[in-house]
Amino acid sequence: MERAGTGVHRSGGANHGRTDRLGIIGFGAIGRRLASFFATTEDGPRTLALLVRDHQRDAASALVPGAQVCTDLQHFLDAVPTVAVECASASALGTYGPRLLEAGCDLIPLSLGAFADRATERRLLDAAARGPGRLEIAAGALGSIGFLAAAREHDLDRVTITIGYPLERWRAMGADRFIDLDQVRLPTPFLESDARDVATLFPGHLNVVTGASLAGLGLDRTHVALVADPTVSQAWFQVEASSASGPVRMQIGGRDAAVDADPIDYTTFSVIRLLKRRCASLAI
Repeated sequence: MERAGTGVHRSGGANHGRTDRLGIIGFGAIGRRLASFFATTEDGPRTLALLVRDHQRDAASALVPGAQVCTDLQHFLDAVPTVAVECASASALGTYGPRLLEAGCDLIPLSLGAFADRATERRLLDAAARGPGRLEIAAGALGSIGFLAAAREHDLDRVTITIGYPLERWRAMGADRFIDLDQVRLPTPFLESDARDVATLFPGHLNVVTGASLAGLGLDRTHVALVADPTVSQAWFQVEASSASGPVRMQIGGRDAAVDADPIDYTTFSVIRLLKRRCASLAI
């Protein structure tokens, strides 16, 4: 089958991903790691093109010899990637996402805070509905959001996400607008709201909230609680959901949450899994 606007043959089944050509938008820590990983692996798509800032061109060329290093979207599209990972910014996702989808490129967005803006959310979802490209949401730091998507098929009616960060992490994110962090001695909830409100209040952070919301009830019906936790040095997440199939509770901990940490975490690995799954003979 030809995907409109690309001229790229997609064969379907397990083999279709073996012809995938990977584009990466953004050259931060996650973008560099993905580009390097898929530059050589035989188990997944090969890194074809990178969309970077002008001052990153030489570093990108050195990291992935043979990849097309682009500094504008049209050059990137001319390389005809079949799947692209956005790990640049919410602004980049809102600007580039619809054009990528219209060109027939599947898109894995990581700057999910873009969906907090209703107009941007609608543009992205409408573009994906028109296709031929589609949006694929990675589980990110939660590790799995499949159970929420499954529960949605059987009367999912409640989702609560609780996020605990060390005080230093919250301070770096500006949470002292809501709580005097210097006075916190025990794990202390300080903000509860819907996912859209939380994503708007902490732009560029808490993408896990948006990912889980897109999998489940949406940003307006997903409840979020934020906890300042002086007893931990790492982030933790808790998801509670209820559907006709019964209650579900999932706890995730152990993610390095230092302010200057290199983000080697489930976000990176969940994207690797998605990309490898596209060509796996056993897709899990």
